[in-house]
Amino acid sequence: MVAPHDSKSFTIAEDSSVYYGGGYWNDLPQVREYIEGRSTNKPAPTRWFHHLKQVHGDQPFTKALILNCGNGWVERDLLREGIALEAVGIDISEDLLDQARKEAADSGLNARYYARDINTADLPEDGYDLVVNFAAAHHIAYIDKVFRRVAEVLPEDGVFVSVDYVGPHRNQYGYEQWEAASHLNASLPEEYRSAFSYPHLPTMLAGDPTEAIHSELILETTRRYFRLDELNPVGGGLAYLVLSHNAGLHADPEAPAQDAIIRQVLAADAAWTEDHEPMFVFFRGSPDKKVLERTDELAEWSRVEEEREQRAAGNGGEYYPLSLLQELTQELETLRLHNAHLTADLQTATTELAKPTSLRKAAVNSLDARAPKAARALRAVRQKVRKG
Repeated sequence: MVAPHDSKSFTIAEDSSVYYGGGYWNDLPQVREYIEGRSTNKPAPTRWFHHLKQVHGDQPFTKALILNCGNGWVERDLLREGIALEAVGIDISEDLLDQARKEAADSGLNARYYARDINTADLPEDGYDLVVNFAAAHHIAYIDKVFRRVAEVLPEDGVFVSVDYVGPHRNQYGYEQWEAASHLNASLPEEYRSAFSYPHLPTMLAGDPTEAIHSELILETTRRYFRLDELNPVGGGLAYLVLSHNAGLHADPEAPAQDAIIRQVLAADAAWTEDHEPMFVFFRGSPDKKVLERTDELAEWSRVEEEREQRAAGNGGEYYPLSLLQELTQELETLRLHNAHLTADLQTATTELAKPTSLRKAAVNSLDARAPKAARALRAVRQKVRKG
């Protein structure tokens, strides 16, 4: 799911386990049913790849390419279910590719893997009639370059299928959505409320700089290069926030009380999605080869993309000006860290009080030096709130 850093080199999270961490909304069986039903637009929830097989006439695809394949579970499902006869996976993470190779070999599946930075490297091999983006494109910085290349390698009747997050860039939610999710969360019994907090951009940039790096551009860029046969809004605008990492609901999601609350949250999410852009979508389509002939337009899209990435590389990885909500939440996090340091220093100073006078003075001086920083940070937050 994502990466920057010089203009031609990209990084991933230091620990690839971040891409398969637990506790997200789709770990809940009710959510998986909700996603499947809304992705395929079928009353009986159907896995997206079974739906793909049905609309393709139950004929297997000859060769599938899986973008940013991770540990390879997507292509293994496609091959086991007879949806594709062979598969190629690409990913930047060597340890995840090692897992994918081992699993495919142990299962006797016809899958090959290549270590590639999708932003800079060409796609391996050719002859694809299916390209799959499963929760991968929201980690791609050069989204126009990659989607254009997908449109080039697929034949006119080839299929590009996607199940992905298309919500706010780097999960920096707008005020209306954040307020709605907060109100929904507050309406739940206390033991089933989420402790979610606004995503801290500096932490995201440090821990996984590609997360949702251009999720906001996925649909726009897809429509440039593909004719969409299906575009089904899954949702997630409220439920993703309230149900992810919700310990009270994840502990026993199928118990009657928890099940009722999860379904209450999903009903609110479906209603929200009726009037707002979804955070997750399913789509499938075929390449529009005519757009690949519009050389002037292609050159302009490339220029804009390159300038965008160069500008962000020179700005610490940030692409857009901060909203007031972002500024406030970042400063509150700074204040929280200052307070944590003050608490630690106070504990140290208490210990030092038992020591000789000179050492006691040094401890107190250290504590005094930190206090003004916390006070200044708090005043700055208060001023912004008044102005807002």
